[in-house]
Amino acid sequence: MKIARVNGLWITIPNVRYSFFNTPYIGHRIGTAVDVYFEDRALFPFEEGKLIEVRKIRTPRYIPVDHDYLMVFKLGEFCLKVLHVDPSVKIGEKVFLGDEIGKLRLSGFFSPWSDKHAHFEVRDCNDRYRARGAFPLFPEVKPLVPIVKGNTFEVVERKGHYLWLKPLETKGKGMTPLGNIEGGLPHYRYGAIFSGREGKLFGIDVKAQEILENGVGIFKPNFEVLANGVKVRGIGVYCNEERVKLIGGNFEVGDIIKIEIKARLGT
Repeated sequence: MKIARVNGLWITIPNVRYSFFNTPYIGHRIGTAVDVYFEDRALFPFEEGKLIEVRKIRTPRYIPVDHDYLMVFKLGEFCLKVLHVDPSVKIGEKVFLGDEIGKLRLSGFFSPWSDKHAHFEVRDCNDRYRARGAFPLFPEVKPLVPIVKGNTFEVVERKGHYLWLKPLETKGKGMTPLGNIEGGLPHYRYGAIFSGREGKLFGIDVKAQEILENGVGIFKPNFEVLANGVKVRGIGVYCNEERVKLIGGNFEVGDIIKIEIKARLGT
């Protein structure tokens, strides 16, 4: 599945969840990175490349993990930066589309509710480490999952730090369950609209305050999320994932939940 263009190249992945903007980090906020939630092992997302560097790096400790790995692959005249993967290829080894490059790992960069994923950026090979400076990704906007109709969900899975919710009613299809809106809302302090400046969030209009180089609109989520009337940290929506992630709330599998959006006072 082709998910984005960058410098004439396509990022191609299996049929799994992915996200451009459901993260607090600046590379995503400015539209230059994508996270891919492979099942267990990361697969190479371009036609051909060669591993030229592996670095073990220290991380913050948002969860109790103190290091991560940074891998750099040569892609012709550009380079691919990869994070959150235990390497299974050696320096100098060539890889091709779909080849395994390592096992997904937990990282100290993750929030407690983060799932394992591989982080990808395409960069100038002379500037391959920074958080900023990667080339913009142009997402392929297409109908992937059913769009939520109304605001009622069932809890279908309970994890250590979050719940997965499935909408009881849907209509049409979009990039995410919220149509063309993606993000960690409001906990990551911004959201994205893949096409256009305006979108709908549980009946509430949202408008982009900024349009990125890749055409994606960025908005500020000046609201709180309530689940059955109780304030929670937020909801997470992803590309190619029909469920919605609920962060917070003391609910059990099978519970029916109504999600409401409440504007913050003074906004």
